[in-house]
Amino acid sequence: MTEMMRLIELHDIRPAQVKQVEVGANHAMTQALLHHRPQTGLEAKFSMEFCVAILLLRRKAGLAEFTNRVVQDARVQEMIAKVRYYVDPEAESAGFDKMTSIIKITLKSGKTISGRASFGKGSPADPMTFEETAAKFRGCAEYADWPKSKTDA
Repeated sequence: MTEMMRLIELHDIRPAQVKQVEVGANHAMTQALLHHRPQTGLEAKFSMEFCVAILLLRRKAGLAEFTNRVVQDARVQEMIAKVRYYVDPEAESAGFDKMTSIIKITLKSGKTISGRASFGKGSPADPMTFEETAAKFRGCAEYADWPKSKTDA
């Protein structure tokens, strides 16, 4: 998701531009993220397709995005259908000690944008900074309707 967001921001990708997104991973990742056409917020938490789609549509994937209402939105479902998540031989051969993801975004113009990540953000190999952790906490607190003063404290 971190690499996908980096590509979206770097190339200023807009949902209307996207023809297809392909995400290749090892078989263990594809088995863990097993909901290819999620219909609930819980299923979305285990769906690479949803995570990619929501990043394209909202440029974020916080708690508020993983709700039944958001997942069932027609625009979200339409974008999910454009995402192909599959076992990639290169990602498979990288080994299971990595979470290699190979991303290829095809735009309607014919341009392709590619990226690759070996570890997810927050993993020991790519830990979150204090600022990133604080921002995530603030997002969770906002979702829980905590008062800002309590969050800041």
